[in-house]
Amino acid sequence: MEFMKYLKYFNQQLRSIRKSKKLTQQDIGGFCLVDISVVEAWESDNIDSRCYPTLDNVLDLCFKTGMTLDYFIQFPNQGDVKQLNLPGLAFSEEVDLSESLKHLDEEIERLIPSDDEQELLKRYRKSDEQNKELILQLMAT
Repeated sequence: MEFMKYLKYFNQQLRSIRKSKKLTQQDIGGFCLVDISVVEAWESDNIDSRCYPTLDNVLDLCFKTGMTLDYFIQFPNQGDVKQLNLPGLAFSEEVDLSESLKHLDEEIERLIPSDDEQELLKRYRKSDEQNKELILQLMAT
């Protein structure tokens, strides 16, 4: 898993934030919908018994603990970039992220193809090469 190379200190970071926020391993398991034994393995100092979370798990931890993604993941040095740039989602110090999530939802809705666009794509994919070429020529004009 390519993602694991960025989780070198994840076990230490998770343990640290869990203790500073007075959370139990059971709390963390509830955030990520995993068993407590999985959280124990995430926090393990023994490399042979350690396992790593999925990206979804890490994102859940970010949202539930209020920490940024780069707290849990060690990204290659990218200068002053502190946060991933997710379209429609701007993190703030406020606890309520509803406006950001609403904007993200609007952006996602904008990107989902309409029924007409989906039908056009289906027909394009079913076309032979000659018809595909004609369609592309029509779109270029």
